[in-house]
Amino acid sequence: MTEFGVMHDRWLADFRQSETHVWCANPGCDNHADGVTVTVCSEYGQGWCEPEECWICNGTWLHEEPEEPDDDDE
Repeated sequence: MTEFGVMHDRWLADFRQSETHVWCANPGCDNHADGVTVTVCSEYGQGWCEPEECWICNGTWLHEEPEEPDDDDE
C-alpha cells in the first residue's frame, strides 16, 4: 500500500497518538513507584498503550499514580 493509502486509512480510522505517564500495577516492580512514559494510541474509538505491558515484569499499566502504603498498621 502506498504511503498515501496508509495515511488515508489512518485518517478514516481517526488514528491518534500521544504520550502519557503510567505506573506498573505490580508493587514489586521498579516501574511501580516512579512510573514511565509510554505511547498511547487510539483508533476506531479504542485505545491502547505501546508497550501494552510493563517490559520488566509484564504487569498491567495503571493510569493513576498508586497510593503509598500506610505504615500505621505496625
